[in-house]
Amino acid sequence: SSGINAEYGVLSNLALCEEGRVLLCGQLETILALLTMPGNLIVRRNTARLLRNLSLDAKNHTKLLDHLPMIVYPLVGPEEIEEEEMDKLPVDLQYLGDDKMREGDLQTRKLLSDTLFQMGGSYKVRQVYRDEGYYHLLKCYDQWEEDLDARERVQNVIYLIIQDDGEVDLRREDELPEGYETHTELEVVDNAAEIVENKEVVGS
Repeated sequence: SSGINAEYGVLSNLALCEEGRVLLCGQLETILALLTMPGNLIVRRNTARLLRNLSLDAKNHTKLLDHLPMIVYPLVGPEEIEEEEMDKLPVDLQYLGDDKMREGDLQTRKLLSDTLFQMGGSYKVRQVYRDEGYYHLLKCYDQWEEDLDARERVQNVIYLIIQDDGEVDLRREDELPEGYETHTELEVVDNAAEIVENKEVVGS
């Protein structure tokens, strides 16, 4: 409904202030349920935009990480993954069936990739990406995606996973990156961008 759409537009903007981010992070499970709300593209897109805005603040990464399967779920399709790799995935992302459909809205997919990229500025998050098999899901999404801009965004996340960064966390936790905004298109300004500044293209 138009009322729900307006409400989640407001919530997306609420994430622009620290007090609002604290409030919203306490309601992530409820908010994330709307990321797969059938029949309402605007609610799904606004929810993805809200997550992206929250992810720009490194202090939110641990709480977002607790809900990572729900953030990635819309990008997942009916993947054919080796059983060994499938077993690494969180239970909520395993064996979803041949009828599992990816999010159909391009802007929502871009916003979710941006969220994963921003979160990947923290070493702890990158390790979860690696240890729990997210590479294979994102690689499948990359191969499925037809939009070049969307592919570049998810390839940036993939590069965060496969590159060797040791114990270094590239994000300065005491500094909130500039770049909060409410538009769909995101100009990446986070320190995580340093990782992919000179990257080679991932995949074909």
